[in-house]
Amino acid sequence: MLLLGGVALAIGAFVLSYRGPGQPFIRGYVSDVGATMLVYAFLGLLWRTTAARRTLATAAIAAAVEFYQIVGMTPPGVGGVLVGAFPDPWDLVAYAIGVVAAVAWERRLVRSDDQTG
Repeated sequence: MLLLGGVALAIGAFVLSYRGPGQPFIRGYVSDVGATMLVYAFLGLLWRTTAARRTLATAAIAAAVEFYQIVGMTPPGVGGVLVGAFPDPWDLVAYAIGVVAAVAWERRLVRSDDQTG
């Protein structure tokens, strides 16, 4: 989970520093993919449970973020930057991609450990 979190943070650093073509797409959606991967990794470090439960918890957190945006309860300042201010159905797609990538990462790691251990 530490390595997955590191990859997610690297995605975030890339998004913040990227200034090339497609910047709005990268900033708007690739950041959501990385953020969801980071939440999954964080939950994996704190909560020893099944991947299915972590997946559901991560999806619930992502849905809560969109809900807060819809009802206009976005926190001011840095919190608003982290959570975002505008609801977008495509964010849900990006969140789903992030969860799928995180689960695939974990499963590949578990399979790799099974083969080497």
